[in-house]
Formats: sequence, structure tokens, C-alpha cells
Amino acid sequence: MWFRIDFHSSKPIYEQIKEGIKLLILSGRLREGEFLPSIRSLAEDLGVNLNTVARAYRELVMEGVLEVRRGEGYVVADVRREALQGFLEDALKNVLRDCKTAGISEERVIEIVGEVYGGEGGC
Repeated sequence: MWFRIDFHSSKPIYEQIKEGIKLLILSGRLREGEFLPSIRSLAEDLGVNLNTVARAYRELVMEGVLEVRRGEGYVVADVRREALQGFLEDALKNVLRDCKTAGISEERVIEIVGEVYGGEGGC
């Protein structure tokens, strides 16, 4: 399986699929010109509806992350790394706003960042 879907998340599944694919590209596990699994195959692997995967792929094509090769499938387009990193930065800003709203101190947030980047229970 390529990545996991959180069925309990408030984030729509198609968005999770899009983010998963973008993260695979950013991490280098998916490179320009590589084919993605067929819509049917990925839907079966993730246990989601075909239309959900189709929507994710369609939106990634509109964003320029994927290209359609007629009769062959979906491939990773030539994307700028900075453009993909922007989606992560936006997500981080949203989480930080939520932390601030929830009353989590800046010191605690910095501590958590240190844990993740320092390797103590991080990614």
C-alpha cells in the first residue's frame, strides 16, 4: 500500500489521496514520468470508491501534478518541488492556528517541532 487513509478524519478521502501522492513525490518515492496505479487498483488497495480516486487524480491533473497518457494511465508530471511544498506549509499554518486557538503555548509547539526534527518520536 502506498499510504494510509484515515477514515475517521474530517478531511475528505480524495484530499487525503492527493496529499499522499504529493508527499510521495516530495519524498522521492515517486519521480517524474513514473506511472501511478490505475484508479481501480488504488481504490482496491485503499478500500475506497473508484470515484473518490478518480476525483483525486482529476484534481491532481488540474493542479499540474499528474499528466494523463491516453491509453497508458496517469504519470507524475514535471513539477516544481517548491510548488508542492506550498501545500505542506499551508497545512502547517492551519494546524498552528488551531493550536493557538486551543491555547497550546508557542513554547510547547516549538518543543514538538524539536521532537519531530530531532528524531524523538518524529517522522
